[in-house]
Amino acid sequence: MITQFDESQWPDLTKFRDACLDDLYGEMLRIAELIHHWYQNENPESMSMEKLARIFQAQYYSSENNLQQLEKVISADPWTINHPWTAQGWLPITQAVSSHGDRKLIEFLLDHGADPTLLVGGPNERTSVPGMARYGGHDELALWLEQIIDKRGVCSRPRIRKIKALFERIPKYGEAAC
Repeated sequence: MITQFDESQWPDLTKFRDACLDDLYGEMLRIAELIHHWYQNENPESMSMEKLARIFQAQYYSSENNLQQLEKVISADPWTINHPWTAQGWLPITQAVSSHGDRKLIEFLLDHGADPTLLVGGPNERTSVPGMARYGGHDELALWLEQIIDKRGVCSRPRIRKIKALFERIPKYGEAAC
């Protein structure tokens, strides 16, 4: 993941992202309060600096193929695995498949709940996880991911499974509730 930018175009973005990696929440807040035009894109949900830092760390370590650090983030904050970063909605799995394509790290993400059916990108440029793999030049990886999606089927998506489980607990018409 590119963390360095033309500071004349993106003032303080590199410092903000470095502060995310180092859990320097006060520094993140100080930079955010400067109201740079890029900040809304970095934090479209207006999350706390602590949450934003954890999300960026999962993204960054996925992109950099740093499984050891990624394991620490996911272990401490498993919710980061499918939480988007920036207004484009990048995910740890899309960072990994588009940059290095390392199957071991991608398998780790999948084993820990990464949803390969989620879409990322801006409103006019949505793409799939396999599409991001192709974008990164990893065609075989894209085919493998498509096979995983086909095997799992739509009902295997984590959110759908949770909703289905909730509905299965509701008594059917005419059944006793206990």
